[in-house]
Amino acid sequence: MAILSVRYAAFNAMNPRKLAEFYAGLLGGAVQEHDDGIIEVTGGDGDLGLHFQQADEPARQTGWVHLDMEAADSEAAIQAVVAAGGSLVERRGDDTFSWTVMADPEGNPFCF
Repeated sequence: MAILSVRYAAFNAMNPRKLAEFYAGLLGGAVQEHDDGIIEVTGGDGDLGLHFQQADEPARQTGWVHLDMEAADSEAAIQAVVAAGGSLVERRGDDTFSWTVMADPEGNPFCF
């Protein structure tokens, strides 16, 4: 029996709406604002909801938690992320597996 289950992935952000719109655009989701100030990305192809909440200061260190995603066409995905305001961090891998590390507009990493 599980002790916990994941309900949402939450991001502290200096500009929660802008960051939510960035991910909604990449995931094909919709942005929804809640009365408590949470900006949520719903829909898209994933089952995990994303919440974005106001941070008092920028993150001192990024990368402790990140999203692992999939892309049917990695090169097209890289171009789309960069066009949306993200950046390519690095391409990693070995003979058996490779992945791409990207960053959102606030520097939070994610991979595909």
